[in-house]
Amino acid sequence: MLILPVGENTGRRTLPWVCIFLIIINTLLYATSTHRDNQLEIPLTDQQLTNLAEYESTLLMTWLSRQDSATYSDAVAMNDRGPDFMFAYGWFNQAFTRHVHEQWQSSPPTEQWRKLRGDMEQWVSRFSAFRWGLIPNAPTATTFVSSMFMHGDWFHLLGNMVWLIIFGIAMERYWGWLRFSIAYLAAGLGAGLLFIMVDPDSGVPLVGASGAISGIMGLYSGTYRLRKVEFFYTLGFVFGSFRAPALVLFPVWLGWELVQAATADTNVAYMAHAGGLISGLILAFLLPYSGHDNSPNEDTSTDIKDREVPEACLKMAEELRFADAQQRCEQWLAKYPTSRPLWAFYLEMGLRQKQLDSAMKNAMKTLSKTPGKVVLIAWLWKEYDSLGGDIARLPPPFRLLLAELAWQQKRTAEARAIVTELRTQQWQHPRMDKLSQQLELSGP
Repeated sequence: MLILPVGENTGRRTLPWVCIFLIIINTLLYATSTHRDNQLEIPLTDQQLTNLAEYESTLLMTWLSRQDSATYSDAVAMNDRGPDFMFAYGWFNQAFTRHVHEQWQSSPPTEQWRKLRGDMEQWVSRFSAFRWGLIPNAPTATTFVSSMFMHGDWFHLLGNMVWLIIFGIAMERYWGWLRFSIAYLAAGLGAGLLFIMVDPDSGVPLVGASGAISGIMGLYSGTYRLRKVEFFYTLGFVFGSFRAPALVLFPVWLGWELVQAATADTNVAYMAHAGGLISGLILAFLLPYSGHDNSPNEDTSTDIKDREVPEACLKMAEELRFADAQQRCEQWLAKYPTSRPLWAFYLEMGLRQKQLDSAMKNAMKTLSKTPGKVVLIAWLWKEYDSLGGDIARLPPPFRLLLAELAWQQKRTAEARAIVTELRTQQWQHPRMDKLSQQLELSGP
C-alpha cells in the first residue's frame, strides 16, 4: 500500500536548503561508511569461525526459543548450524552477545572460546551500524542522532530520500528552514525512543532516516489538518487518486505501521516509523507559526518580500476557483507589492486560467511603479519563464522594458536579442533607439 500527496499546498517557493543538505549528507555518509566497512577484514579464519559456531550454536538456539517465535521458527528451519547460521541470527545481535557473557558467569568458557568471542566482538563493533546505530540495550545521546544518518544499503537510502523529497520540501517551505530542522530532529528522537521502549533488551541497531521522515509525514497531516489534499494511492495492482483532509491519512499511515510491526517478518523498524509519525503530529500542534493569515486587513508587519500566500487564496485554488484566488491575491499585493510568494501565486493562477501572459503584463505594470523594480521584475521574468511563458507573446512595450532591464543587469545578449526581434517586427520607440545605440557602443 502506498499513499502520498500530489503537489504541495504552500505558496512559498524558496529553495529547500535543509532537504538538499540532508540528501547530500546522508548520501555522503552512506558512501563513506560503506567503503570503510568493506575494508574491514574478519580476523578469524574459516576454521576458527567453525569452532566458534560449535561453541555457540546450541546456546543461540536456546536463547532464540525465548525470543520472537517467528525468528525462532526461521532459525529452526535453517539446517546449517555453522558460521552462516551464526552470522544470520547471533553474532551481529548485541542482545545475544550479552546473553553469552551472562552464561559465562555461571559456566566459565574455555580460553579458546573466550579469545574467539573477543575477536568476533571487536570486529563487529567496528561496523558503522554498531558504532553509530541506536542499540536499545545500549543507547547513547550520540547514537540517538547519528542513527538518523546511517543506512543499510543503497535501496534503503534511495527510498528514504524519495520520501524526504515528497514530504520534506513542502514542510520546509511551509515552516521555514529552522522550524523544519527542529521538527526533523525531534521526530527522529521520538522514533528512536519508541523503538527502544518496545524492545529495550534488543541488541539490533536502528539505522536510517525513516523515523525522522515518518515524523515529517505526521507533521504534514498535522499542518494541513482538515484541508483537502490530492493523494495518489496504489493497492496491489489498483491505483488512482482521491481528495481527503490531510489529517484523515494519519490513522491510515499509523495503522499500517502497527499492523506491519505485528505481522511482517522483516528487519524494517516499523515501530520507529510509528514513533516518528506520532512525534510529527504532536510537533505540528506545538511549533509556533505566524504565517498564512486570512485577511489583508490583519497587519502583522510592514511591506516584506516574503509575505506568505494567505490560507484563503490557497483554499480557493484547491477548490479550482482560480479567478477568485487570483483576485484575492491581487488584494494582498496592493498591500505587499514586493512579496515574491504572492507574485508567484498570482502568475500560477494566471497559468491555471490560461492567462499567464495577461498576468505577467499586469504584474509588470504594477512593479514598474514599485521601488526596487529592477530586481523584482528580473525575478518575475525568471518566474514567468519557469511557468512556460514566452516574452515573444508580450506586447512590444513590455518586451522593451525587459530589454532595458537586461541591459541594466549587463545581460547584453538578451537585451540585443529582444531589440533585434522588435526591429524585425518594425516596431519603433525613442527608448528603443536609445537602447540600440547603447548596445552598438558596447560592441558585439
